[in-house]
Amino acid sequence: MITGLRPATFENLQTNAGAFLKNFVWKTYKTYEELLEAIVAALDKPENTVGATIGGGSFQCTPSLRNIEADGMRYQFVGSTVNDMWTVKITGTMKEITPENFKDALICADLETSDDGLIKTLRVRTDIEPGDYIPSLCWVGDTSKGFVLIDLENALNLTGANFTFTDKGEGSLPFEFQAHAKDLANMKYAPVTIVFFNEQAAESANAEPAAEE
Repeated sequence: MITGLRPATFENLQTNAGAFLKNFVWKTYKTYEELLEAIVAALDKPENTVGATIGGGSFQCTPSLRNIEADGMRYQFVGSTVNDMWTVKITGTMKEITPENFKDALICADLETSDDGLIKTLRVRTDIEPGDYIPSLCWVGDTSKGFVLIDLENALNLTGANFTFTDKGEGSLPFEFQAHAKDLANMKYAPVTIVFFNEQAAESANAEPAAEE
């Protein structure tokens, strides 16, 4: 029987649903142990936490492809297909509902806190402001040998809030965060970074991609 299954297959699996973190500075950690400790600490910080999810999620990095046409072409050639843009998204459903993640779901909203800290009020704006973008939205999941981390730059939930609630159940809040480039300085790469951390040597991925000669 011919099969792609190998003993190494079980060393290359992604397991469980993982967790979402906001503005988690993962590039500073150089070992698996340091990264694990930092993830656990970040999950306890409101400024880093998105909250528990249900039903897992998905990552999509979709090209917008265009085929160059010309008279006489009967099939596509190497070089005749171009990518006009990347659409980078992470989707999921929040099960843990907080004022902070509800604000993120609303796209453009102001969060006001009372002087005693007991009341938090969300007011929905019309205009999207620079501060509405989440500079770094990470998903971190387990692998057989360590972690896989997906970091979206300047994430914005493009679907808005679709909060559902039910009798004898809990509310849920779906999201679809899309990455956005900050400026025109780096048009070569999409605004996302994917890193695999090996538990034997989880090297930092802080190095910039090598320049083409």
